[in-house]
Amino acid sequence: MSPAGEGPDQRDGEISRQERDDIKRRSADIGRRLEEARTAAPDQGSSRGSGKSASNEVMGRALRLSTELIGGIVVGAAIGWYLDTYLMPTVFGVKSWPLMFIIFFLLGSAAGMLNVVRTGMKMKTGPSDPAKGPSVPDIEDDRG
Repeated sequence: MSPAGEGPDQRDGEISRQERDDIKRRSADIGRRLEEARTAAPDQGSSRGSGKSASNEVMGRALRLSTELIGGIVVGAAIGWYLDTYLMPTVFGVKSWPLMFIIFFLLGSAAGMLNVVRTGMKMKTGPSDPAKGPSVPDIEDDRG
């Protein structure tokens, strides 16, 4: 980025020590202001009844987890019932009434529990977005 009238930039992407220090100073300033804004945000929400929103959030999480579990059980039981009632006697000629129902009920229960554990861990740790991880220092920052 050359100033007007100096022609093309001849530094091949190199920045001076002063420019690097300016960037670090501005970055630290932005980080400080962002942290101040983050700490000030919950204080503003507490005056507007954040107790209700926290309670609603917990209720929403509990409802989501129970839906995950019940959904797995219902789907597994429905598949087992269908197999025992319609598919086994007509296709294979075998009447195995409770067998497939029990097997798929147990499989659906296991799948529902697995979904609850996965969802609970995701709620606990947050999203797995690599962009939100800790910043990595630039190698050039150590040069003098």
